[in-house]
Amino acid sequence: MTPADPDRPVYRLLPEVHRSRDAELGHPLRSLLEVVEEELLRLREDIDGLYDNWFVETCAAWVLPYLADLLGPGDLTGGPGGPGGAVPRRVLVAHTLADRRRKGTPGALEDAARDITGWPVRVVEYFRLLGTTQNVNHPRPGDTRTPDLRDTARLALIGTPFDRTSRTVDVRHADRRRGRHNIGVVGLHLWRLAAHPCTGVDARAVDAAAGRWTFDPAGRDLPLFGRPRSAAAPAEETDAPAPLRRLRLHQELTALRAGSPSTLLDGPDPLLTVTLPDGPVEPARLICADLTGWDRPPAPSDGAAPQVAVDPALGRLTLPPGIAPERVRVAYSYGSPGNLGAGPYDRRATLRAALAAAGTPWPDTPDWQIAVSRDPAGSGDPSVPTVTTLGAAVTAWNERPDPRPGQVGVIAVQDSATYDEDLTGPRRILIPPGNRLIVLAAAGRPAALGAFGLRPHLTGTIEAAAPGGQVAQPSQLVLDGLSAEGRITVAPGNLDSLVVSGCTLAGDRAATLPDGGLISAEANPRLAVRLLRTVCAGVRLSDVPRLDLADSILGPCAGGLALDAQPADVGIEASTVLGRTTARSLTVSDSILRDRAEVVWRQQGYLRFSYAPPDSRVPRRYRCQPADDVAAGRVAPAFDTLDPAAPGFGRLAARCPAEIVEGAENGAEMGAYRFVRQPRRLADLTGRLDDHLRFGLEAGVFLAD
Repeated sequence: MTPADPDRPVYRLLPEVHRSRDAELGHPLRSLLEVVEEELLRLREDIDGLYDNWFVETCAAWVLPYLADLLGPGDLTGGPGGPGGAVPRRVLVAHTLADRRRKGTPGALEDAARDITGWPVRVVEYFRLLGTTQNVNHPRPGDTRTPDLRDTARLALIGTPFDRTSRTVDVRHADRRRGRHNIGVVGLHLWRLAAHPCTGVDARAVDAAAGRWTFDPAGRDLPLFGRPRSAAAPAEETDAPAPLRRLRLHQELTALRAGSPSTLLDGPDPLLTVTLPDGPVEPARLICADLTGWDRPPAPSDGAAPQVAVDPALGRLTLPPGIAPERVRVAYSYGSPGNLGAGPYDRRATLRAALAAAGTPWPDTPDWQIAVSRDPAGSGDPSVPTVTTLGAAVTAWNERPDPRPGQVGVIAVQDSATYDEDLTGPRRILIPPGNRLIVLAAAGRPAALGAFGLRPHLTGTIEAAAPGGQVAQPSQLVLDGLSAEGRITVAPGNLDSLVVSGCTLAGDRAATLPDGGLISAEANPRLAVRLLRTVCAGVRLSDVPRLDLADSILGPCAGGLALDAQPADVGIEASTVLGRTTARSLTVSDSILRDRAEVVWRQQGYLRFSYAPPDSRVPRRYRCQPADDVAAGRVAPAFDTLDPAAPGFGRLAARCPAEIVEGAENGAEMGAYRFVRQPRRLADLTGRLDDHLRFGLEAGVFLAD
């Protein structure tokens, strides 16, 4: 007898003579036992699942509430795990007993807050920072009553979670986010922004001859961020996802030049790097400076390596006179409120949603694929050709022999480089009848669609066209993970679907590109345009029947008209429109229409759990804001910033009325960042704090950003 085959556990146990005789007769016995084996495998799988359900690390999601009832950690209504907070609840249940043993300690509070919210947190015991007379048996030399006015580094941290300056008593309650320094008060400081690390990025030459460059490939001024080095609470400000201060970087560089090791700049994962054509710039050759006036470092002496001036507050760098390279590559981190727009975060779930939104199932293996990379190393798969420009890849797609209906192609950009080209005219993307094409940022083999870790940038415009007649199979184009300065436009033709997922379209720094950041289409009678997790300046549609937005931001746009789709039926789900809106019919849920909306067919569609100005001409409203004319003067969306280059772009401000912050159907905020579920995370945390505080302590939750 041979060992049992796990796929045929019964048939393989039969003696060889019976299996040989069964093979001679055409396997009738095997066909009979397949029915029994199918039930046996199902039973074995069920038994294995029952064993896995004994452990919180491996149990099914439906078992978590029952395990939670045994320990009593309570239920969570929100969190990064989606509705119900399944992911954070699993971690919280697993850590419940350990947290109870350490109840009231800063470490236990930090772990519990991180498990509940998913955000980095730092706990500060404010009763230790009171300016009191110290006991001679317990002196605290570091807690001085008055700050040292010559210690600029310590003074710069006043008001931050890393402030160690003593204060007089503040009797206001910390749980109302007013008082902090009092007996028995601890503060939990949360960072809601996420730091996204970018590597291999082409710095933007603002004026190469004058040595002026920006870290942002679009040429915008944006602050560089620190990033968490581990899951533990941030011990220093550079460990927090917060803007990197000039003084802190200067101190790090000064210590590095003095011979002290630096894990931030000289370790295996440095906070920022600058690479010139002749190699990386040594961290000791970096200078931290205020580059508001674009001051340049001195020219290098004979044989010396050049110095590079860096401004982390503005995201600028300057090179010394006499050095004008064609290309400068940088690595840095930037901040954002969530995974929205182009970025190096994991976009695989968004890509799956984008392919599903196209309507037709996509095959696992494409019929045609090509890789794009400015690095000549290639895609790692010898069967996949690699080109160095997007134009060459598009040309290869357009000129491939014998394009037949039903074929699927993939163009995978495999680095975070800048491509200074226009995909227009002879190099525009052509979609033959019944063909489908994906253009995305993806690492590894293009067919694997590993959409994470990259943020390629295109300085020009993307134009697509679907000439030819109509066939049974749809003609579709999907763009995912791209950053562009120009516009995306669809020429007249017969394109059936355009999906823009995880992309950022922003106008160029000098505003020289006409209609930069717009998505436009005209004269495609069957075209449906869909935007998922995308940031763009606006949408313009003419003779296009359908537009859908989900988790996206439109605007701000020159002229104030963010969405011009008067001949189209528009559906908006959890999006923010920072400008006027026109549409034929409109359905809106959990969204913010900041400016006036004008709808032609108001008998169709609806607005639900959304905001629209009172003077908007829209379909019937259901639980929308403002509720009446009295509330119209008070209830209006307020944002941290409307600058697309700022870290908090599009996020609702702390002063925003609660009717909007908690106005979505699931109790989250209206607008594009509904998926972050910020108010539900904070509600979960404040509702659970008492279980982790010892008697006599009062906790306050403070937002560090």
